[in-house]
Amino acid sequence: MFDKKIKVNEVIKDIAENHHGYLKQEMSIIKGLAYKILKVHFDDCKDELINVHRAYGKVENEIELSLVKKQMVVLPLIWDYEKKPSDELKEEIIEAIDDVENDNELLLASLEDLRKATNNYTMPPSGCPTYDTTYRKMETLHNEILKYMEKERELYKLFK
Repeated sequence: MFDKKIKVNEVIKDIAENHHGYLKQEMSIIKGLAYKILKVHFDDCKDELINVHRAYGKVENEIELSLVKKQMVVLPLIWDYEKKPSDELKEEIIEAIDDVENDNELLLASLEDLRKATNNYTMPPSGCPTYDTTYRKMETLHNEILKYMEKERELYKLFK
C-alpha cells in the first residue's frame, strides 16, 4: 500500500518493469514446462493435464490482454496526468481503469480455474521434479498476480 506522498511515477515504473517484466519472462517458461509434463505424463495424468493445459492457456491469454491494455493505455494516461492534470484526462483514466478492472475479474476467474485444475497446485503421486517445478511456478505466478493487482488497485484509487 502507498499514499500520494510516494511518487506515482515510481509506482508505475515498478509495476511496468518489475511485475510486467516478471510476467513476460515467467509465462513462456511455464508454458514450456506445462507442455513438457503434458507430453511426459500424458498416459498417467491425461485428464488433469489436459485441464491444466487449457486453464493455463486462458490465464496466459488474460495476462497478455491485461498487459497490453495497462502498458498501452492505463499507465501512460496516469503518467500524463501526473505531468499535466486535467478533468478530461482523469475521465479517460477512470474509463480505462474500469475496463482493466473488468479484465482483472476474468483473469481472477481464470486463475481460480487453474488452481482447481492443478488441485490447488498439488502434484499427483506419479509426478516428477519437472511436474513439481511447473506447479510451483504456476502457484508463484498466481500469488504474484494477486500481489500486484492489489498494488495497481491502490494506484487506481487515487483517481476514483
